[in-house]
Amino acid sequence: MDDHEAQRRAALGGFLRSRRERLTPGEVGLTGGPRRRTPGLRREEVALLSGVSVSWYSWLEQGRPIAASRQVLDALATTLRLTGDERRHVFDLAGEGDSGPQPVAAGCPAVGDHLRATVAALAPNPACLLDRHWDVLAHNEAEAALYGGLDQLPPKRRNMIWLYFGWPPMRTVVKDWETESWAVLAQFRASADRHPGDPRFAEIVADVSSADPGFPARWERHDVAGFTPALKRFDHPELGPLTFRQAKLIAAEDPDLHLVARYPADPSTGRALRQVAPAQ
Repeated sequence: MDDHEAQRRAALGGFLRSRRERLTPGEVGLTGGPRRRTPGLRREEVALLSGVSVSWYSWLEQGRPIAASRQVLDALATTLRLTGDERRHVFDLAGEGDSGPQPVAAGCPAVGDHLRATVAALAPNPACLLDRHWDVLAHNEAEAALYGGLDQLPPKRRNMIWLYFGWPPMRTVVKDWETESWAVLAQFRASADRHPGDPRFAEIVADVSSADPGFPARWERHDVAGFTPALKRFDHPELGPLTFRQAKLIAAEDPDLHLVARYPADPSTGRALRQVAPAQ
């Protein structure tokens, strides 16, 4: 088993363990029994409810090289009360998703001039181009104005995870920061687990952990989620309240590149944007 495979299996085991530890016996129809020294369900309880042996399930959590069929994974997902996003995440990590685990690619993807031009042409609406690490590879003037100071950050810090957790102004600029930051981190975690061994993910986690003491605990929760269109609200120090709808598009030439575009959800937001970033 190579390093990539070992890290993928470790990610699967860690995720299953995190979900097991969140459940109580009562939630799955079991009695509590004697006092428990650790939180959540026991491994043997998950195994019993899923119709597998305790040894096999223990090996799965330990990241051992064992095979897991789609039927068994589905049973585990049901036992652990996984959401749709979490279930897809388990299947991906087990190599049973539509695309299977993704290989590690060296370096950042190349960004074509046409993609940079598209980002610029979306002005006065904020837009940026993200890679799978949530690094900002390109952005327009409106996007820079939305966060304030984005252009002044070194390239390694132009990363959405670092902005949300390592850059203090983000917690006041983004309304509903707790909800928004959870969604961003859950999507990032899903991407990181699909690319085990990619050193950029580890670098980002270490960098953000040094800036935010609470980040490691959030990271260890193993929360995962997919992108869901929703209103994005900002309380900008100069532009005032801003409300956007957001779209996320995948570049056809490289599925690791995502174009994120925001457009006004109300007239006042549109007027405010035209003050700082006139249309091209």
